[in-house]
Amino acid sequence: MSRMFSIALLLTLLLFLALLLMVYGGDFAEPSILFVLGFALSVFNGLTNYKAWNFNLSLQTCMVVMVGAVVFMATAYGVKTLFHTIVAGDVSSRRYKEPRNITLPLWVYVAGLMFTCLSFIVVSRSIVALTLPYGGDGSLSKAIGLYDHLNKFSTEGVSISGIASLLYLSTNAMAYVWLFLAMRSFVIRTLKKDYFALINALAAIPMSLISGGRNSLIQLGVAAFAYWILFRRQNNHWQGVRLRFRTVAFFMIIVLAGLALFKPLLSLMGREPGESTIYEYLSIYIGAPMKNLDAFLTGSMNPSLAVKSMKWGDMTLASTFASFPQVFGHTVLDWLNWQPFQRYGNVDLGNVFTTYYAFIFDWGIAGAMLAVAFIAALSQLCYESTVYALQYGSGSVPLSMMLYGAISYCCAFSFFSNRWMSTMLNQIMLKNIIIWIALILLTNIILGHGIAAGEERHYSAKSSDVKENIR
Repeated sequence: MSRMFSIALLLTLLLFLALLLMVYGGDFAEPSILFVLGFALSVFNGLTNYKAWNFNLSLQTCMVVMVGAVVFMATAYGVKTLFHTIVAGDVSSRRYKEPRNITLPLWVYVAGLMFTCLSFIVVSRSIVALTLPYGGDGSLSKAIGLYDHLNKFSTEGVSISGIASLLYLSTNAMAYVWLFLAMRSFVIRTLKKDYFALINALAAIPMSLISGGRNSLIQLGVAAFAYWILFRRQNNHWQGVRLRFRTVAFFMIIVLAGLALFKPLLSLMGREPGESTIYEYLSIYIGAPMKNLDAFLTGSMNPSLAVKSMKWGDMTLASTFASFPQVFGHTVLDWLNWQPFQRYGNVDLGNVFTTYYAFIFDWGIAGAMLAVAFIAALSQLCYESTVYALQYGSGSVPLSMMLYGAISYCCAFSFFSNRWMSTMLNQIMLKNIIIWIALILLTNIILGHGIAAGEERHYSAKSSDVKENIR
């Protein structure tokens, strides 16, 4: 019977996904679509591991996921309707602005590339130095693996700080701006392709991996997908997204290549890849969180959970509390107590439990639904602000789009863990926003000078023509 519950959950999520695609014209960048798609893939992957994991989800787990999806979709649709109602009077008579080239001087691209390379050198040396007392041998690969382990599973509080931390954050934040400029120029047909922005975006990839995790790279990848969809809609004057077979095939090749490299990347980052197959390894990240959530809800965790919520938002906002020591005091997170590694027989299931785990741990099922409504509302608001900025904005880099690059990842990976709260309500995100604002202001100043200089040259040329005619 439990297997039927799992199959029914998958079919329900696929039905939700089909309805969302019809309502939103195939716009995969919509928060609701990303949210439901992630859980559908998770349940599907779990069913493919049915025998190995005994993937029999309880009725309670299925209801939590289904009701959570309905709450997310309904809240997002309500915010969309409200947003359009409020701004409809202002924009009903306005036409969409035609996208124009954002052309930066060559020295900006060169300076950006040099900054990225210099930052990588400084950060890598800092990580090597930090890990030497904990068994490091001076090699970068070993240091990356050690740093990742100490960061996740140690209470030593080891992390880069000072100038190295600022350079690390700045480079990763800049990557979103480069990605925006590159994707915009390559997708919108009327614009000149910005190869220099693409080079800078690709140059930032090593920095996203240097801390030993792949979150930053995956986050950038999901942001690239969301930007691509949004710019395709802009290309189509904001009509529905129609994907050709060749486009879908190309996208699937990129996804499959990324999945194939997911495990081998561990060796490059000084981490042990283990003896499991690539599919078994990927399943720990895709399907296992649903199995672990079910174990939590049915009281069958192995090993069992030995801690309880001690204060409001204890687990959900743990990263928030830890990232603001000036406000909440110094805290070193011990995730192994909150998220113990799970096993089914001899099979490793990892230690992630979907976003519902933290919500229910702190606030119960009713509180979890309120938390889902909260993240849905903010996600949809940011999405609508992004679309509005692209439709009627000044043509520069929209801050809302930088934010939605991160939010799209949080929505898509809600099936994995408490990504939304830990990523968005964090001092790192606050610093990213400050860096993005600074970069946008700098870009506007540079573009403003370029426009002014162009107008001055144009005026001088016209004056010369007038003088020549007088003569």
